Amino acid sequence: SIAYNIPGTIEIGADFDKDSFLEAVDAVINRHESLRTVFRYNESGEVRQYILSKEELNFEIEYFDYSQLEDNEEKAGCYINEDAYLPFDLESGPLFRAVLFKIKEDRYVFYYNMHGIAADGESIEIFTREAMIFSEAFKNNVYKPLQDLKIQYKDFAHWQSERLENNKLKEHKEYWSNQLSGELPILDLPNQKERPKIKTFSGKLLGTNLTLDTTDKLKKFVSRSGGNLFMGLVTMWKVFLYKYTAQQDLIIGTPALGRDHSDLEGQIGPYINTIALRNKIDPNQSFVEFYNQVKDTVTKSYSFQMYPYERIVEDIKYPTNSGRNPIFDTVLVLQREEQILEEFKSSGIEKGTILELGIGKKYVDTIVAKYDLEIDFRLLSGCLWFNINYNTDLYQKDTIVNLMISFRNLIDYVMENVTDSINTIPDLISLQVEKV
Repeated sequence: SIAYNIPGTIEIGADFDKDSFLEAVDAVINRHESLRTVFRYNESGEVRQYILSKEELNFEIEYFDYSQLEDNEEKAGCYINEDAYLPFDLESGPLFRAVLFKIKEDRYVFYYNMHGIAADGESIEIFTREAMIFSEAFKNNVYKPLQDLKIQYKDFAHWQSERLENNKLKEHKEYWSNQLSGELPILDLPNQKERPKIKTFSGKLLGTNLTLDTTDKLKKFVSRSGGNLFMGLVTMWKVFLYKYTAQQDLIIGTPALGRDHSDLEGQIGPYINTIALRNKIDPNQSFVEFYNQVKDTVTKSYSFQMYPYERIVEDIKYPTNSGRNPIFDTVLVLQREEQILEEFKSSGIEKGTILELGIGKKYVDTIVAKYDLEIDFRLLSGCLWFNINYNTDLYQKDTIVNLMISFRNLIDYVMENVTDSINTIPDLISLQVEKV
């Protein structure tokens, strides 16, 4: 599915040596078998991973010099958006495409596109870091700047399969079976269009931010309460969903890195797993009490993060619904590292402007939605920014804009009234009114 393409861009400035960089990308591909992987049927008709040699892979980086064109950025953007969601051939490969654009004499844009069957978000960071290390090394005639990898993805996959087959993850299986027992809630937000019978991936992205003052209050609250920012955001999002739907039993998904061993930290591959966080809200609880409940759920759930999501779906015999994602329809993500970006100190952003395409999508403005709603938080220059990626076959833009305003104002309200019961939080129509 094109929904699992991972397109992105890296801007490269002065002191860039093109030939060294192209050689460096080749070195990273040679280093990681996942980037030389294809999937084919064996003689028994079963799908298997096959690792190609560099020669068999036939991978090339295209190069375009647009530095003499007035519309250079637009031209690069058109190419990128045409390519971003073209399908990959999983049997023939490669499962990685790349183009280097020369925008000016001292400015390049490197565009990459990987398929999620062979890589994940952490893999992109590893790829970028290693490409820059190799590039700098080759420019200085150093030809082994990194130690050889101890293992490859196939070693991890074999190890994981053995543990599952030998019942060594029995405790993990039991935890998830208990967490997801009984009838699972189905989240239907107000103002949805009629759900398509077959799941679609048509998406759009909007972004906005909390004020620095609200961000600081939220940070201080989770610090005082013995948790972290992620736990606070999960609690806030669940309270918001309750106020929006009146549903007390709520499940959201969230990614887990799946790299709990040091040998996996520098690996390119699809290690990421998705875990389901389930909580039941008692409206008479205070926000603090519910936060402590969520904190406990998050801590326990992440301790069982190595059990594959697809196995959980099989274990609980989740009924097939071709129009929905299994178990949950909304996902929350918090990016791990804060970025310092001067452009996000402007007054327009400080006031909480809602921007098309949010942040982090320069050049790539074609959007797909893997879930009904995905909310993605990141810290930028001390301020919490969040993007909402939504399925346009389910929601109108106005619905999402109102949702974002309500959510932002709910956080402001709760941070001033953390000991009040959840049922005293104002209704969402009141929260949609923008503060002056």
